[in-house]
Amino acid sequence: MERIVLEVDDTVGKIYNGMNNESKQRFNQTISLMVKKAVNDATFADYSKLLDDTGSEAVKNGLTPELLQALLASDD
Repeated sequence: MERIVLEVDDTVGKIYNGMNNESKQRFNQTISLMVKKAVNDATFADYSKLLDDTGSEAVKNGLTPELLQALLASDD
């Protein structure tokens, strides 16, 4: 387990500091899962947008399915 520091508003800090150790552990696991999901969702969205933008740019520059097949089939 790696330790990080998160800044939260005063209310959240007071609630967290008032929790018992078991509740803090469950809270930490929940936050960890939420961060993982947010990062994975953002990463996929960014990757998907990059692919879409690249495809649009290629089409705009004249790439056709036939030309793509020819390029993929060439040894160069």
